[in-house]
Amino acid sequence: MVLKGSDPDEQGEEEVLREALQTVRDQGFRMQRAANANDQSAVLKYAAEVLRELRTSLLSPKNYYHLYMEIMDQLRHFENYVDEQQQSGASMRMLYERVQSSGNVLPRLYLLVTVGAIYIKSREAPARDVLTDLVEMTKGVQHPLRGLFLRHYLSLSVRDKLPDTGSVYEQSGGGTVSDSVKFLLQNLRETNQLWIRLQHQKSRGARPLVVREKERMELRLLVGTSLVRLSQIDGVTSSIYAEQVIPGLLDDVVLPCKDCMAQQYLMDCIIQVFPDEFHLQNLERLLDAMEKLQANVDVALILTALLERLTKFREAQGNVIRTGQQETGADDRSKLKHEQQDGLRVFQQMMNMTAKMFLRSSRHAAGNEDVPSEGGGGDVHLASVLPYFVAFATFTLVWLDTTKSKNSHITAVIQQVVSGCLTFLRERTAWRVDKDKQRRQAVVSHLKFLALTLLRGLSIQDLLQVPSLLDLLALMPWHGAWKDVALIWIRVLLARHECVCNEKQMSFVLTVLAPLVRDDPSELQSLPSATTTDMGKNKEAEIFEAEQQTLAKVVHLVANDDHDVKFRVFLVARRAFLMSGVFRIRFTLVPLICQSLALARDLAALSQERTQSQGQETKAESEATVTDGNSKTFVTTPHEVLQFVHEMVTALASKQDALSVSCVYLFLQCALVADGCAFEAIAYEFITQAFIVYEDQITLAREQWRALEVMVASLRATRNLSSTNYDILATKTTQYSARLLKKNEQALMVLNCAHLFWHPSQRDGKRVRECLQRSLRIADSMKDITLNQISLFLDILEAYVYFFEMQTPEVTRNYLVGLLALVKDHLNNMKHGQWRREGESRYRAIMRCMDAFDISDDALSTSFSPPSLR
Repeated sequence: MVLKGSDPDEQGEEEVLREALQTVRDQGFRMQRAANANDQSAVLKYAAEVLRELRTSLLSPKNYYHLYMEIMDQLRHFENYVDEQQQSGASMRMLYERVQSSGNVLPRLYLLVTVGAIYIKSREAPARDVLTDLVEMTKGVQHPLRGLFLRHYLSLSVRDKLPDTGSVYEQSGGGTVSDSVKFLLQNLRETNQLWIRLQHQKSRGARPLVVREKERMELRLLVGTSLVRLSQIDGVTSSIYAEQVIPGLLDDVVLPCKDCMAQQYLMDCIIQVFPDEFHLQNLERLLDAMEKLQANVDVALILTALLERLTKFREAQGNVIRTGQQETGADDRSKLKHEQQDGLRVFQQMMNMTAKMFLRSSRHAAGNEDVPSEGGGGDVHLASVLPYFVAFATFTLVWLDTTKSKNSHITAVIQQVVSGCLTFLRERTAWRVDKDKQRRQAVVSHLKFLALTLLRGLSIQDLLQVPSLLDLLALMPWHGAWKDVALIWIRVLLARHECVCNEKQMSFVLTVLAPLVRDDPSELQSLPSATTTDMGKNKEAEIFEAEQQTLAKVVHLVANDDHDVKFRVFLVARRAFLMSGVFRIRFTLVPLICQSLALARDLAALSQERTQSQGQETKAESEATVTDGNSKTFVTTPHEVLQFVHEMVTALASKQDALSVSCVYLFLQCALVADGCAFEAIAYEFITQAFIVYEDQITLAREQWRALEVMVASLRATRNLSSTNYDILATKTTQYSARLLKKNEQALMVLNCAHLFWHPSQRDGKRVRECLQRSLRIADSMKDITLNQISLFLDILEAYVYFFEMQTPEVTRNYLVGLLALVKDHLNNMKHGQWRREGESRYRAIMRCMDAFDISDDALSTSFSPPSLR
């Protein structure tokens, strides 16, 4: 009964399959029962009945395969029965002749193959004769589908019974390896012809060609079985492969068939199943055969598979070759030289084949210009040629890696590869406007793999010789594949610690990393949707920050002993970073500033060393030094570098209010470097700029505290400021400290400022005492006696002890004794608890230090004079 809306043919086919499977099971059961009864005639009868179901023409290849597998399960029982008969002493020759009396051809041949396999195993007759008889007898079935499965069964049945080197069949005179090769090649040839004819089969109605081609592809493994078995014969040496196997495959099987699908599949099988050494020794013959393939055969796909195999082979051999170059003797080195020459020969052959393939592809595209297709006539081989470019680039990098021509020849070849890829894509523009997103993504994915292959395999200097790489990157989406390539390449550079040595290299690196350096020039600059504070909560902002932090690491790759060149590299980087937008410079300019400061210190150190050496050398020694030319004089001066840094920090401070504290820190870092170079005016200017940023941009109390901490520490670290300039800066810093909002922070910062006035540039004990007393007044004005206040008093006490020990005249013994009494009185008024214990612990530690000054608790009761709080 046919259901409404269903295909009657398909439903009828299912019914036929179901009936056939039931018959197979029933007859198989009877066959097993007859085998248990040792009734040979009944066994052969029911085995033939099982196999008779394979004569049907009503099943599709897929359902026929289902039926075939079910019958093979039943046929194993028949094979076991025949094997038991052979072991019990029955004549296999007689049984072999008896099964040939079966009425139908197809069941008779299946029985003949099954018995013939055991016949070979018994060695009653030479394996060569039985194999020849079987392969000839199977010609009796010329139906494409039935014959295809029959020959597949033949190949499987005798797979372990072929004469091979060292096998029992060869030793017993049953044949040689050449006989096995001949048998497998003949079976493959007949199988391939049946597979080709399958497309013209008219059974089950007139089905579309696309359906028949799909069914053929599903059955291709039946054809490749003989090839796989041929590659597994141990006796197939390189000479036998060159003299018998490859000529038989190419001249008798592949080229004569004139079928595109068969040629494509067989060539791919040949490349995949045989060893790489065989391919290398017969590469010219293999490539010549590819030229003779049908026009519609995708040669690029075949070559891609071959290149991948050869690349992996070379990678496995590369370590051996490099080790040999270092450790072997003269004789072995000559052998290695010969291997390198062979490598260049192989590479040249692949280059020639690549040129021929491009010409073939162009002709094919030109011939299909008027033929409409889904992707356009020019894009026929787009999906296969692009992977070929990737494979050939990898092949080039690997095969030229162990030759002397690496630096002189490899970049030229890679340039040709990339240029060829660009030319190929320019001739086929349909993919760029194609509505099929999956197709465009596939093309972009191949371009991405090609770019990454080059970026991973070549150094920056070598990549400069491949200008087409930038054009290749331009074909990728700015915010997609190109950005991914940029991020991966940065990680590659960092992993192998590759240096950026000159301005050309830096310019090239920044061009490759363009999607990270700046916004897409074809789009309007889009500002982040939130402020800096809110950006941390935004996932896109987090990704943006991670990308920029990765980009910032590139600055640390700059290395060159020539400081002039290094400075020019920094100029290139700054020019690119300043054009990147306000949201990027806070990540990229900071490491550039730090590296520039390190350069300024190096230049100053060299200048100082040169000055000292010139002062100590005699006139003769000076002339010798000039003659040697060892002392390099750089055009770039520390003053220029500091001016360069000043411009960057100023730009950062003017565009990023959220980085005000960081800008204060950077200005002060620059001031310390300038001070170390003995540039007083420049150091003073940097500190002044830090004060301006503090006054204009920092309003939060916590940020003011952090900025003042850095300002006080930086001023204390200076050594070359004049007394007048230093006094101005120290006084200004103290005024800032006195204007802090919180009392405890104000007291602590004023206390820190006391150290500013006891400095190599200024020894003003009066100002020290004023800061100490002011800090004490602020602490005493705090209403609650808590740990904060006690801690402040103890900090002030420690400062008094420090300056007393430093012999500051204005900090006298009376001040110290009075402050000790004041602190002790506050401790006694505190409630018992952890805060009091901590305060008393610090107080006792201070008292132990005071023993050196002959001051103790006993002296406090007799000479109590608290310090003035005014």
